[in-house]
Amino acid sequence: MAAAEPIWTYDGFAEIGGRFDLNHPDKTTLGKFYEYRDLRPGVFGNFLFGAHRTGVYPFDFVAWGKNVGWDDQAFGLDLAQPGAYYLTFGWDETPHVFAKNAKTTYSPIGGGNVLSTPTYPTAAGVPTAATAPFVSANSTLFDLKYRRDTASAAARWTPNDNWDFNIDYSHMHRDGTQGLSALAWSLPPGRGGANTRSPTELPKPVDDVTQNGNIKGEYAGTTPWGKPFNVSLGYGFSVYQDSFDSLTFQSPWVTANTATLPLWNRYALWPDNQAQTLNLSGGVGLPFNSRYMGTVQYSIMTQDDSFLPSTINPAVPLATLTRGSLDGDARTTLSNNVLHTDITPTLKSTLRYRYYDYHSNQMPITITGLFANPDTSASAEAPLTAIPLNFTKQNAGADLAWQALPWLTVGSGYAWERWDRGADYSDVNVTNENTVKAFATANWDWSTLRTSLQYGERRYDGTYYWNSVTDSSHTANNNSAFRVKEYSDRNRFKGMAAWAIQVTNNIEVTPNGGIRYDDYGIIPFSTLGPGAGEIGLKQDHSWNAGADIAWNMNHSVAFYVSYTHEDGYLQIYENGATPTLNMETHDKTDTVIVGSKFTVIPDKLFVNVNYTYSRSTSAWTSNCTAYSCLNTPQPVFPVNASTLNRLDAQAKYLFDGTSFPNTGTTFRPFIKARVLWERLDSYDWQAPRVQSGLLLAGDPTTQHWTIFGIGPANYDIVVGQVSAGVKW
Repeated sequence: MAAAEPIWTYDGFAEIGGRFDLNHPDKTTLGKFYEYRDLRPGVFGNFLFGAHRTGVYPFDFVAWGKNVGWDDQAFGLDLAQPGAYYLTFGWDETPHVFAKNAKTTYSPIGGGNVLSTPTYPTAAGVPTAATAPFVSANSTLFDLKYRRDTASAAARWTPNDNWDFNIDYSHMHRDGTQGLSALAWSLPPGRGGANTRSPTELPKPVDDVTQNGNIKGEYAGTTPWGKPFNVSLGYGFSVYQDSFDSLTFQSPWVTANTATLPLWNRYALWPDNQAQTLNLSGGVGLPFNSRYMGTVQYSIMTQDDSFLPSTINPAVPLATLTRGSLDGDARTTLSNNVLHTDITPTLKSTLRYRYYDYHSNQMPITITGLFANPDTSASAEAPLTAIPLNFTKQNAGADLAWQALPWLTVGSGYAWERWDRGADYSDVNVTNENTVKAFATANWDWSTLRTSLQYGERRYDGTYYWNSVTDSSHTANNNSAFRVKEYSDRNRFKGMAAWAIQVTNNIEVTPNGGIRYDDYGIIPFSTLGPGAGEIGLKQDHSWNAGADIAWNMNHSVAFYVSYTHEDGYLQIYENGATPTLNMETHDKTDTVIVGSKFTVIPDKLFVNVNYTYSRSTSAWTSNCTAYSCLNTPQPVFPVNASTLNRLDAQAKYLFDGTSFPNTGTTFRPFIKARVLWERLDSYDWQAPRVQSGLLLAGDPTTQHWTIFGIGPANYDIVVGQVSAGVKW
């Protein structure tokens, strides 16, 4: 019998339109609105073209483009013979806008890694009445942003039912500017007699490339005992290259380099680096209704850029190092194992074990002749030795699930996590966390309920290293007043519940909630005296509750409503042997989402309207501790608040179609309209202090801070959009 003749079918659309601002917003306030998207006024286009062939050798061709001509445009091309091969090519542009009203006296902006600035007028280093106007007059308004351009390609080949091969590659280039907080020095001597620290925000140039690639082959078959199995072997690489290895900038407070007051300062940027990974994974059906799934992965990460000189200031002697580059070589080993067993038709078990080892192979580096204050000869440091980081993390667990009734499944589980950071140079050698959990799922004809609870305790083993170590350099560089929460004892309680209730055939209501309480207990600072176990983070509590409602009135009208309340609480004690300050923060967020879809004229006119309301508050409270009070009376902090309103209304009208003979394709013109309103109102009690070129002019230290002067992220914008096109 002769094969059927191939048949070609076509689908897609082409659209062109324009965007415009309906309320003439202040464009310098729209940094947050444009953060990851580009909705500026102008002409835009979208398209998709698909061609599909049936028959013995089917073929698919799809090409598409989104928001063509703008900073978030994207293009794609897909070619495939289903069941044999698949090819995908892509181009994606993604902006990251930090602010559209940043100000700086430095130049060039984004054009290089050496930034110059005019010297600010002072009286013996002290800002005068003329300083702020001078800074304002010599500031440039600019967009603080960069863009990611990503080219990607992927291929898949399935020669038969057993083999599957995949390969992919991506090339991402970032270009633009990003903020960098740097430190310079100025007169007069500040607190403690040293020269005044003068932080400044710099427009750091961004020009780097990240390349990622992967190749994998997989085989699926049947074991001699009749169970399915699959095994895959893969290789991946990642390469990062930065056009700049450092950023050099002038201090605006001095006119020449001296040993304690540098004119020129330099900060190192990210070094070039690369990584390679080999991955073996698979699964196999076993006797006794079991299946094993496992992964073994080995990675090599290297970095060997030459070290920069310790200073750019010719009046300061250079530090010496034991070698000229890091010669960085870090290796990771991962083994992940899961065994699932159907013990009976109603009783199932899952066993898990994961092992991860991070090991740095480079030798320690000793630095001699370094100074604590960058690019100065102030505060000489003792010889410092940088020790490679090494750690091992293990996880194990067991879950048991029992279908107690046809509609009810209950279960319990145990999990163990161990961090081993090494006995030589880590403050805490080993932590162990043990967690128990219980869960239940109930399925009725009219609803589904899912719940889970877990409780875990993390404890450190051994002694806190800085109490017993004999290496004086290690002791000197570990401050006992700093609490590292990853090392401290912790009790954690977590729970969640979600109940999907089918109220009627057309209405579903899903109340949901969750809770996480982390309490940090006594930590190994026993030699510090009273209160030593209560410094730093004590409590980290959060909970959330809400509900979703979906109502499909009929085939033409549907509504969706969601409400969520999130609540977070932190309690932090002052870092001190006897803490006197107890800071508490209470953060709340309420979010309401309302969505609707209307088919006004069947197969012709469609309308979607969505509204989002979100309000967040953050309250700070200063209190005494059980030992003393730092402040009397206690300071009062205003409540920070942020409110977002977003309304998005879209309509689409389809005209009657025209069919073209012998193609099976019908062309239908359409018109679309969209109105998008967003308003963000935020209040931060610190914001008025950072909206000028100089910060807190009356303070002897902060009067030398130069920042971008970015205003609050408040905006009110209405975007209109109309377009016309044709679909087929």
